[in-house]
Amino acid sequence: MKSLPGILVGLAVGAIVGVLLAPESGKKTRKRISSESDSFFKDLQDQLQSGLDNIRSQYNDYVDSAVTKTQDAVSQVKKKAKY
Repeated sequence: MKSLPGILVGLAVGAIVGVLLAPESGKKTRKRISSESDSFFKDLQDQLQSGLDNIRSQYNDYVDSAVTKTQDAVSQVKKKAKY
């Protein structure tokens, strides 16, 4: 995740250089850029969703672990309280 800003800057610079040196007409270039940017943002959205799913999974695992530990602690306290 630390390299994401560098990747975005690299993509932007590459796109600008590509447009400046493109041998295609303006209409074709705009169409290609539009298509590539749609693809880029779709990939970015997929990666963000994957990251959020991962965070949710880790959170749920943490909550389940905390519940189990709390139940174990309560059980031990109840056992000691009976003696």
